[in-house]
Amino acid sequence: MRLQSKDVIFGGKIGLYVVLSAVAVIMVAPFYWMFVTSVSPVQDIVAFPPKWLPSYLVFGHFVEVLNKAPFHFYYMNSLVVAVVSVGCSLFFGLFAGYAFAVYKFPLQNFFFILILSTIMVPFQVTLVALYILVAKIGWVDTLWGILAPNFASALGVFLIRQSIKSIPPDLIEAARLDGASEIRIVLTIVAPLIKATLATVGIILFLNSWNDFLWPVIVINSRNLRTIPVGIALFKDPYGSMNYGPLMAATVISTAPMLIVYFFSQKFIVKGIAITGLKG
Repeated sequence: MRLQSKDVIFGGKIGLYVVLSAVAVIMVAPFYWMFVTSVSPVQDIVAFPPKWLPSYLVFGHFVEVLNKAPFHFYYMNSLVVAVVSVGCSLFFGLFAGYAFAVYKFPLQNFFFILILSTIMVPFQVTLVALYILVAKIGWVDTLWGILAPNFASALGVFLIRQSIKSIPPDLIEAARLDGASEIRIVLTIVAPLIKATLATVGIILFLNSWNDFLWPVIVINSRNLRTIPVGIALFKDPYGSMNYGPLMAATVISTAPMLIVYFFSQKFIVKGIAITGLKG
């Protein structure tokens, strides 16, 4: 019986590894195809059946991308928008999450549910109202206009609040008895204890901001203020035809930072998501 149990466990592990390997191949395939297309000659790109390996390597697509569009401006704009968005969202999310996790005040659950409900509302529903508001402020065609919807994040408030709830209340009370202010408690005690969650929220918000296309393409008109997703749209001509070599090369350039960030921070994402589910 013991041998049969071991065989069942071993067979289950083999089946799990097979399923995970198949899922991994499905997830990696688009990235592989994107990279192969970016370094393939035109005849390989349009060949049927598709060629999974290029006949020879071509790096002219990357040269064409850099000559056609000012990608250094696009990178800088995307970086500024992403960093400022993450900074503001973490700052407001940290203090809002602390307030919802530690304090008791009237209509607390109502306001918390109200914040969470904004996650369920599609951005397209509030798009027109947001654009009118930004236009009245005078932020159209500015980086502030891109940042407007990203000053705070309901998802960040939720994850940070859940993580703070796992901190023993006696620790916060001890800091108060020692004379620490609430701001000092948040910055010097709470924040270091939930750094995994803060890193997770920051990474998620950074990737969302870096990939955002709809709002920047609406609010930005100047070429030098475009972000990377908007800049990639330049590789489609007015008649709708597409040069896939430069397009995939531009996509590789824009995707590389996200892959690097995720590669070095995946352990924080797993740990941060696990921590937020410890206590409701």
